[in-house]
Amino acid sequence: MTGHGPRTATPNPAMRPVRDLLHGPAIVCSGDTSIREAAALMTEAGRRAVVIPTDTSTYGIFTEGDLRARVVVGGIDSALPVSSVMTPSAVTVDPDRLGVDAVTDMLEHGLRHLPVVTATGTLLGVLELSDLLTSATNQGFQLRAQLATAQNDAALITTARAVPELVTALVASRVSPLDISATLSVLIDVTVRRAIELVVGGDESPDFAWLSLGSVARREALPSSDIDSALVWGGESHREGADAAKRIHDILDRCGFPRELDSAGAQSRFARTLPQWREALRKWVSNPYQDHALVMLSMLADARVVAGDPALDPRASALDQLRLHPAVMQLLLREAVGQKAKLHSLRDVMTRHTGTVNLKTTAVQPIVNIARWAGISVGARTSTTLERLKVAADNGFLPGDDAQVLIESFEVLQQIRVRHQTEQFAAGNPPTDEIMIADLTPLSRNLLGNAVREVAGVQRRLEYAASASAVPDVVP
Repeated sequence: MTGHGPRTATPNPAMRPVRDLLHGPAIVCSGDTSIREAAALMTEAGRRAVVIPTDTSTYGIFTEGDLRARVVVGGIDSALPVSSVMTPSAVTVDPDRLGVDAVTDMLEHGLRHLPVVTATGTLLGVLELSDLLTSATNQGFQLRAQLATAQNDAALITTARAVPELVTALVASRVSPLDISATLSVLIDVTVRRAIELVVGGDESPDFAWLSLGSVARREALPSSDIDSALVWGGESHREGADAAKRIHDILDRCGFPRELDSAGAQSRFARTLPQWREALRKWVSNPYQDHALVMLSMLADARVVAGDPALDPRASALDQLRLHPAVMQLLLREAVGQKAKLHSLRDVMTRHTGTVNLKTTAVQPIVNIARWAGISVGARTSTTLERLKVAADNGFLPGDDAQVLIESFEVLQQIRVRHQTEQFAAGNPPTDEIMIADLTPLSRNLLGNAVREVAGVQRRLEYAASASAVPDVVP
């Protein structure tokens, strides 16, 4: 990785747009086509899915899995129209979405096929799981299904305890660190969702929204990640709900996913009604120096609804409020460049090959902060670090070279982190971001040093922009 000169696209499928991963156009048939004929089309083309346009300008999909489960095992007559057994309104993916995000979509919905559809509704093809990942990732799908169907607390806890072993297997199979983080994040979400269902039941219209925060919300979880969460209540009284939240987090603790100290507790700043969240947002943007405003705003900007009512999600309001207040955005930029990648202290440590470095605070967090600031600035609705950087570069807000430097540095750092943390787990130690420089291979030391220098260089260039604009008066 270098900070200068032209770059070519990485061959890693995780970082390529899905349009580049397609192996030809989709196999398409009408809804009136018989199941037998649709199956024959798949066989003749060597594909595992056919796509069916619908009258509602969406697409249905019929896969080999549907054929086995609904027709062969279910005993449905193969002479019936394929529309009777297809999945209507199939989950689709934008052709410019990165492979790592498509993997996340597949895991989130338990799917192995995604029609690739443009913003204008044009079908380009069907993305298959095999286009993205190795066979080792099949274990992730199996574990996801077991977590989602756990019958009680004990079963959920036992199943969740297998997640670190899966991460270790993925590392050993040389799966991309971005795919590993996406897989782990989805498995954590599924565990959280199932814990909620076991505690509060499967109410179709829940009067709350459970928000994931932090690295899990950004789909960037690693074994050391805590469960950061927030609650949005639909009603005014939520004493019983707060008690339920405590029971949910107790289950998650025993699953091996510990909470942050104040996360979604009974008296927590992270549990409010939607009007209360919106009022807090107005207060934070009007005076970002009080009440941990920047921290709270940053967390909400990354938030994602894991369970409950999506209509209670305060994230859109947070993003809109931030863009309407340039002074707060300028403070976010200053925070991003103020938390320096520790080039000089790291150089001293690496020269002696002694001492420890926190991989997260050394360089990962500055990249996350820069991406958040840049993504919000251009109106990106995504919360993933790499997608924010990509959107900011595509909009000309970040120089393409700087965005690529941060993307490459982020992947290198995640690779070092996940390998280090799985080694700690194998040794029976809790995973952390603290690493002894002497424990790194010469190659890893070199990659880490390069990544830190690259991030520090981008920070220096952005610092000129931060110092060139004065922040309007805000009462501290």
